[in-house]
Amino acid sequence: MKVIKNVSLPLVILGAFFGCAVVGMLIEPQAFFKFFSPVQLIRVPPPQLPDKSYYWDVEHYASLALNLRCNAFYPLWPAVLRFLFNPQSLEGAAFYASVVGTGLFFVSTPFLFWLFEKALNRRYLAFLLLLAFTLNPMAIFRVNGYTESLFTVLSAVFIWVCLSDNLKLKLGGLFGITFLMALTRPVLVQMLFASGAALLMFWFFGKLKLDKVYETIAIWLGSFLGYSVYGSFCLNTRGDFLAPFQDQKLWGKSLGLHLELLLTPKSLLFDLLGLYFPVMVLVLGLVFVYFQGKDKRPVVFIPQFWGWNVLLVYPPAFVVGYLVNFLRLKFQKVSELKPLRLSGFTDSLRENYLFLFSVYFCVVHCGIVFFTQDRLFSLGRFVFGVPFFFLALGYLYRCIPGSKKYAGLLWMILVSAVALILQWVTYGQDGWLG
Repeated sequence: MKVIKNVSLPLVILGAFFGCAVVGMLIEPQAFFKFFSPVQLIRVPPPQLPDKSYYWDVEHYASLALNLRCNAFYPLWPAVLRFLFNPQSLEGAAFYASVVGTGLFFVSTPFLFWLFEKALNRRYLAFLLLLAFTLNPMAIFRVNGYTESLFTVLSAVFIWVCLSDNLKLKLGGLFGITFLMALTRPVLVQMLFASGAALLMFWFFGKLKLDKVYETIAIWLGSFLGYSVYGSFCLNTRGDFLAPFQDQKLWGKSLGLHLELLLTPKSLLFDLLGLYFPVMVLVLGLVFVYFQGKDKRPVVFIPQFWGWNVLLVYPPAFVVGYLVNFLRLKFQKVSELKPLRLSGFTDSLRENYLFLFSVYFCVVHCGIVFFTQDRLFSLGRFVFGVPFFFLALGYLYRCIPGSKKYAGLLWMILVSAVALILQWVTYGQDGWLG
């Protein structure tokens, strides 16, 4: 029976994703023809840049598969396409990217289900989290030729290595997998800060051990060496070791403070969710660990009205509404503020490297985008297109007893599924996906 569930539940998740794709393709038939076409479809009238583009960033990776050169896009994904298919045209390379991406999507989904269940020791929770990961609108990037497909597989291996009890396997695995991750997309800074912040939290909680130091060093060395391979190529061809970072400035990236982004992403709404949700998970996780360590229960306002779930679609309203109600009830000293009973699992978070790394990896992405862009372009993809956020969310759910806690997650899965259908429609119209 367990084997049947381990096979059937991932199939249900895959079926739900492709069900959304089918609905989107029925609404916009061009999405079907575009996804399965090995050539660019003729548009009447043709899309006008910069508002629309047929392939968007896939075109850059396809171009690198034909001719590797140094720019802001990283080389491992196009190298995989070149090794497997040796494409002779940009259209062919783009088509092969979606083929390989879809194949990796099929492979990674059951693997992630097994990993989530192993990490969280809860099958239903693992199912819901993987469903949320697979049905969110950024999941389209795992099949349409972007690096999310490969990076998700590498992230899954990273999680598997972290779950191992074999220190030698961990050190070698973390070094090797972060080496490949640093060659897939620009995550060097994120890897360094996420692992460093996790190590700092171990020290703060008094749980710092030598093996965690070794693991962090392995991540640093692997990430540095991975980027150094590409940086050396850039140094030889362009005379600049940091050329990929310099090229990102051409996209308008520069240090600045744009407080209006706290209210509007100036891009897709899911980019705003990508800004708030990781920070909320981090704050709640640290609060839970702090109170559990003091053997106290945090006093919280627990919304009873279902409309609070609707507010999650626009996090600023949810945060402000929650804080206003919490402060109002606290000053009135009424019984609606209740001590939150935490499970014994909460104690394990203070020495859970995978939880801390996962949540900080997402938070660092938030910080980089928030302080270097005048809009939150692609933040939703960085956060929801790979599994780290959902694993961190799962660890947070394990801290709260009972099943009512899943109401918000179920609501977001429903909203995400509708948004995923709309993503396929936009894909067929060559629109911006995130």
